[in-house]
Amino acid sequence: MSSIEIIGFVISLLAIYLATRQHRFTWPLQIIASLLYVYLFLNAHLYGESLLQLVYAGIAAYGFYHWRNQTQNDDVKIERLSRKEWLYINAAGIVLLLLVAQFQVQFLPTDVPYLDSSVFIFGLIAQWMQARKKIENWIYWIVLDLISAGIYWYKDLQLTAVLYLILTVLALTGWLTWRKKLR
Repeated sequence: MSSIEIIGFVISLLAIYLATRQHRFTWPLQIIASLLYVYLFLNAHLYGESLLQLVYAGIAAYGFYHWRNQTQNDDVKIERLSRKEWLYINAAGIVLLLLVAQFQVQFLPTDVPYLDSSVFIFGLIAQWMQARKKIENWIYWIVLDLISAGIYWYKDLQLTAVLYLILTVLALTGWLTWRKKLR
């Protein structure tokens, strides 16, 4: 367990807690945490997840911009994906997952290419949905956090695995909180 993993753990918890409360300062904290995890995941040969963290930082900047004038928690309206959006997002996600996994199999020394690629592609989708305040983002996070926890445990990143189990609970809390506000 490194100091970077410990700092990333703490900042990530705070950032996701703020996201469940729809607080715009979730985004700067997500940027910091993402950059710390880029380094950590590169060292663990989790290339997809390292790249994902880098992209998360960019999407977090977009989320901060999108929520920029927010003075109250509900200034940016929570919405649901349409069926058409859901279908397109998931179809594109599956195709991209297969392409990225194949790339990893061919060119990168990873032992979990399909799991790593799943977290990478569907993590991008979930982060974009969170920035757009689509309530379904929380369901994606619940599933992805559980998968990620298993990957990190396997990769001897136990603190990060525990973080992702806690993030699963926070994602469930976020989903319930946003669902209540959506009604």
